[in-house]
Amino acid sequence: MKNTVYAYFGLLVLAGLVSLSLLGAALLENGDNRGFPLLAVLLAGLLLTFVHGATEDRRGRRVSKVPAVASTGSITTTTSTAEYRCEPAVVWSAIRPAEAAVALGVDVEHAFSVPAIEDGPGERQCFFLRNGQIHVIEIIEEIPGRLAVTEPVLPPSDVGVRTTYRLEPTGTGCRLTLEERVEMPPGFAADEQAMRRQSEAFLAGLAEHLKGEVVEDASPAV
Repeated sequence: MKNTVYAYFGLLVLAGLVSLSLLGAALLENGDNRGFPLLAVLLAGLLLTFVHGATEDRRGRRVSKVPAVASTGSITTTTSTAEYRCEPAVVWSAIRPAEAAVALGVDVEHAFSVPAIEDGPGERQCFFLRNGQIHVIEIIEEIPGRLAVTEPVLPPSDVGVRTTYRLEPTGTGCRLTLEERVEMPPGFAADEQAMRRQSEAFLAGLAEHLKGEVVEDASPAV
């Protein structure tokens, strides 16, 4: 209803402007000098309207540039570390390829990778779980043999998850650090203990797969 009223008044204003301009032109054509002040008032009104509109537009743009204060939820980060008596390349080959997940005993039936697209998404890894679910992650950052950062793509979720794998050599082999960062929606909090148990289970399963001895297993919170 309000929009209809605004449109009606807009039409009235437009009709009035057209009528005044025609009247002023007719007066001047008939040699009546009263047409000059009439057209001058009409032109002044149009100029004022234009200036006001431009000012409001600039003001609106300045307001839109002010970043909105987003309501963020809680962020929980856990870090788990394990050392293995084998070369870093051996560990990297056991965790980096998507197909390697099948051998790690994490309920993955089949897995494959989709190469990264130039100026587009990074490499994506698709996992078919034994329970019928399909999970897809994207590798958003990588230093081959040293670092990989992943984020889930499918299934969609309001929970933000980022997993970082850091691999570094040691005097007896290598150290793998697994960092989990979970951002929950406002009003919710992640289960930190469950996150830590999941990370430690992954590191232990990797040790079993490699048949290597875990020298150290520390899990400091960050």
